[in-house]
Amino acid sequence: MAPRVLVAYLVQVAIWGSTWGAIKIGVEDVPPWTFALDRSIIVAATLTAVALAMRLPWPRDRRALALVAFSGAINSGFTWALIFWAEQFVPSGLVAVFGSTAPIWTAVLAHFLVRGDRLSPLKVTALALGFAGIVALVGTSGEIEGGPALLAMVLLALLPLTWGVAGVVMSRALGGVSPIPAIAIGTATGGLFLIPFALAEAGRPAQWTTEAVAALLYLAWMGSCVGLVLNFWLYRRLRPTTIMLSQLLITAEAVLIGALVLGERITPSMLVGAALVLVALALNARAGRRPAAPAEAAGPVATPAD
Repeated sequence: MAPRVLVAYLVQVAIWGSTWGAIKIGVEDVPPWTFALDRSIIVAATLTAVALAMRLPWPRDRRALALVAFSGAINSGFTWALIFWAEQFVPSGLVAVFGSTAPIWTAVLAHFLVRGDRLSPLKVTALALGFAGIVALVGTSGEIEGGPALLAMVLLALLPLTWGVAGVVMSRALGGVSPIPAIAIGTATGGLFLIPFALAEAGRPAQWTTEAVAALLYLAWMGSCVGLVLNFWLYRRLRPTTIMLSQLLITAEAVLIGALVLGERITPSMLVGAALVLVALALNARAGRRPAAPAEAAGPVATPAD
């Protein structure tokens, strides 16, 4: 791995491993959907300004525009709506563990939708372990205070499947699309999705503390503007399997930050579930090491919370 690629890889891991904790800090003071909408507005506005200043080409093909918008509605709309809401009741590290199963579901979808990317016995084993880990994680809802915890757990278990759908869809539209305009369009579409949710909590007071403002700007400028652009850049230089391994480091960092910085409790069920998911990710990554398929063919499967 070239030095600059390694640096970009580690920077992306460091950023995305910390975004889960930043969300937790923000939703303690600001209603979650308002917080998510504000993030999407800042990201879309910032990247639009950058794209215009750099005179980057915007996608003009209707099919590409539709697919970018569809993926954005999932990654920056539905995903943020669920994650920001769930982090009111579920530890941020645990939410990150749920999100880390996205590459496993993507492997299943790719078996049917991406030519040459077939399931193998090792991938099936990884899927089974990942499912067992999810079951263990959902079982931790009884150890977390708050009635909505179980609903949040169930929805979080299903969330990575939607990320897999978005990733496979985007893989067929990103070949000739400039990353910055694509992300700007996607987050703008996600913002439109979030507007009804934010309006529904209009009566709830928002306390824009220094911590909340700092978390919002960090999530928007570092987590999305920098993190997503780095992700696109890396997918043009590394195999998808190599990038997939970053989920192991991102999840571990998120759990550590949640425990050491935010004081989140780590339960035995969480440890068992997280261990099963991480082993599943490692097996899935190993199974994906094949000499064929250039990096661009697989397309990015970004962690939309980031």
